Amino acid sequence: MATKATGSKKYLQLLLFQVALLGPVFCGNVLVWPTEGSHWLNVKIVIQELIRRGHSVTVLVSNASLFIKPRAEAMEKFEVYNVPFKKDTIENLIDGVVALWLNNRPTTLTFWQFYKELGKLSKTWHQMNRLMCDAVLTNQELMAHLQGSSYDLLLSDPVTLCGDLLALKLAVPFIYSLRFSPASTVERHCGKIPAPPSYTPAALSELTDCMSFGERIKNIVSYHLQDYVFQSYWGEWDIYYSKVLADNSHWLNMEYILQELVVRGHEVTVLLPSCFLILNPTQPSPFQFEVVEVPITKKEMAAFLEEGFHFWFYQERVLPVWESLYKLSQLLYKLENITKIICDEVVKNEVLLERLRASTFDVLLADPLSPSGELVAEKLGIPFVYTIRFSIGNTVERLCGTLPAPPSYVPATLSRLTDRMSFLERLKNIFFYTVQDITYHYLLWGSWDQYYSDVLGKAALTSRNYICCTHKSKYPELRG
Repeated sequence: MATKATGSKKYLQLLLFQVALLGPVFCGNVLVWPTEGSHWLNVKIVIQELIRRGHSVTVLVSNASLFIKPRAEAMEKFEVYNVPFKKDTIENLIDGVVALWLNNRPTTLTFWQFYKELGKLSKTWHQMNRLMCDAVLTNQELMAHLQGSSYDLLLSDPVTLCGDLLALKLAVPFIYSLRFSPASTVERHCGKIPAPPSYTPAALSELTDCMSFGERIKNIVSYHLQDYVFQSYWGEWDIYYSKVLADNSHWLNMEYILQELVVRGHEVTVLLPSCFLILNPTQPSPFQFEVVEVPITKKEMAAFLEEGFHFWFYQERVLPVWESLYKLSQLLYKLENITKIICDEVVKNEVLLERLRASTFDVLLADPLSPSGELVAEKLGIPFVYTIRFSIGNTVERLCGTLPAPPSYVPATLSRLTDRMSFLERLKNIFFYTVQDITYHYLLWGSWDQYYSDVLGKAALTSRNYICCTHKSKYPELRG
């Protein structure tokens, strides 16, 4: 009898132990960025399982979609956006791809022609994909609606690019689900899947894992041609991503900190010039906004940014060095004038300063790439903290933050070099550092010493000399 009681007690303890290991599970809100055709079938199975487990799923689909059709009786929700092309455009493209694979299979004599045609179809698809991205990312009303829907996760198929961009804009994590890509290109280059061409047949090559010597050669050539198509057409997306993120990448860096502050119960107010392109203070936000009216329109600011992006992404690589430096100095001069106009409307506006002082802020958080953050803090009599994503050539980090960066080993930011440099690349890196330092001292920041002195009424030095200072505050998230 005692043995039986002891056994029951052990089973009860085991049961209690298992219960203790169980945690609460909450259903999530998932946004899906899908791909047409068989790729949709792959994602659809995932969606059905998510719904079965109680999650809410919303599919973001274009009005020109062929296979993804919103239905009233569907368990998932649909968010439809408009694109500047019709359904027959997608249908013709899919027909072209299917006809190429089924009716014009590559042979020894037609190998190059086959992949040339495949490249043309890939280019057409990427052009359509870009129109889809623009239709979503530039639609402020749609983006505001998506941000207000409080999604927990974005599920995307990487064959249709832009899912990760949308996730960044919505500040949510994202997951990829991929059926396949030709020659496993995405899986190899992005997912780092091991695929030795002597043993692993390329997807759609019609080869098996038992290949003759000739078939292995064909497989290797197939891999290389697909890599060429991948780099040629997918590589163009680097510029698109940079243009979408470059204008607000520094804000994204700061936004994560501000969101964490709000989560921890702090009140956050963003001092926003009226020409700021990224944020709309009229839309729902966890932050409060203090809008500063400046004599610069959003159209003028957008034109300046477009000029800067065009130079950096298209002209900087092809112009002669001295012509490139001259163009850069012109852009920096324009940037300096724009920045000083914005600063004047803050530090010389006593009405605004009095209103800010009355708000009794505890600390000011600024990005040192926009001068006068510490000047505003000085005017308000509060400590300040800097956060920076990066500066060109690590200039601010090295000269102000005293970051160790020997040019023989540490590649300058945006120099397109790696930490494995040849002798000539090291010389290029040293030259890049030197040019950026001269630009920093004489073209970008040099005139700010006098500006600071004029505002403060005494001899002053800009953030170059005390940017690395951090202040004790009741915000442990901001302590350096």
